[in-house]
Amino acid sequence: MIVLDLPRNVWWSANDRLHWQAVRRKKAAVRTLARAAARDAGRHQRATLTVLVHYPTNRAADPHNIASTVLKAAIDGVVDAGVLPDDDDKHLPAVTISRGPKTSIAGIYRLTLTLEEVP
Repeated sequence: MIVLDLPRNVWWSANDRLHWQAVRRKKAAVRTLARAAARDAGRHQRATLTVLVHYPTNRAADPHNIASTVLKAAIDGVVDAGVLPDDDDKHLPAVTISRGPKTSIAGIYRLTLTLEEVP
């Protein structure tokens, strides 16, 4: 399991309309944090990924809106750490995204990534 705590300043979703430079900075920060968090997560040749998205509030949210934003950057960081050889469909055939319990730290978003090896 890889737990990634992200402050609001690096969080964004598909609903946000950001300048490309702001997105680039956020993406680089998340990727770096994910690489560090995944360092001791083991190695997989082929795995499914289950993602729990923990928000700092109980308000309604769309967890799938992070798929092409924060989550993509986090997965790239996991690949950078050597946990998976690549994030293509050969090595990562399925990704499931669900909402997890509220985080206990104000302003912190948490991603819990669980990789399960598949034959």
